[in-house]
Amino acid sequence: MLMALSVLMVGCEFDKPTGDGVFSVSSTQQVRFASGNLVYDSVAKAYGFAQHQYDYGDYFRWNTGSNPLTLDFDFIYGYDSIDDWGSHIDGGWRTLTHDEWNYVISGRADAAAKCGVATVCGMHGIVLLPDNWSGGAFNAGFDENRFDNSWDKNVYDASAWSDMEKAGAVFLPAWGFHIRSAGKLLLVRGIGSWGNYWSSTSDGSTNRAYVMFFNNLKMDAIHNNYRHYGLSVRLVRDI
Repeated sequence: MLMALSVLMVGCEFDKPTGDGVFSVSSTQQVRFASGNLVYDSVAKAYGFAQHQYDYGDYFRWNTGSNPLTLDFDFIYGYDSIDDWGSHIDGGWRTLTHDEWNYVISGRADAAAKCGVATVCGMHGIVLLPDNWSGGAFNAGFDENRFDNSWDKNVYDASAWSDMEKAGAVFLPAWGFHIRSAGKLLLVRGIGSWGNYWSSTSDGSTNRAYVMFFNNLKMDAIHNNYRHYGLSVRLVRDI
């Protein structure tokens, strides 16, 4: 059922980043984001990208190797290292570190003016504008850094979003997170309300790692989460 929500693009256009958007992740490094959230085809046993940026993608847990969508409760508590999801796709893709997520959303030049909540093709999430944002017609109506308990400040249909995307804008849908409880019940929380995107950085404990979290009130990378939780992944490629 969860896989049906992701339109899989396995095996094609792995070298295609999102538009021409360039994003600084440190004072010396820039990246381009992948063209969609990470997905996994459990039949073909292959990783890929969701077809559109506003497609949710799949949930991933740390160190899942060749079985990333596993729901085995005992197995998922055995995590102690990350298997960078980018290593499963050709083209030099990787997962941002904790410090890099922080830099994207708060450290780069005009960072506060290059993010905001949005609704794209009916999906809630956030828009990140690239370093080289040209503004103009593409910037018309973009309400920067708007986190005020509403998803309705930046609303795009498919046509309007296509223009934004061509100019390098990135959309991260709010896909919540996925857990198995101690009673082995499947729990999916926060769809359409929270975004949780893995970093590749442990928080120093044995069972947690940092995430980039957002809702319609804030976004930050100071949060951590249990490594056995299923969260979203958006890969990047160094320039």
